[in-house]
Amino acid sequence: MTELKRPVSRVSAGEVYEAGRARRIVVTLRPPNVIALRAQGCRKEYCLTTETCFAMAVRAHVEAEHRKKTRKK
Repeated sequence: MTELKRPVSRVSAGEVYEAGRARRIVVTLRPPNVIALRAQGCRKEYCLTTETCFAMAVRAHVEAEHRKKTRKK
């Protein structure tokens, strides 16, 4: 796997309503372990570490599985 040595930015297909209109989300991966998110055309960034993102994804998955099981009962 390639190591992250410099920032890489990509525009996602997801959209958010920001600054008066719908804007696509720009995702930036920064070394060594930061994920920055911002609305396209806006300067304000929101940053998370990869560890935090992983923990949030695991929690969301566990909650979704729990909801799925409770619906079946």
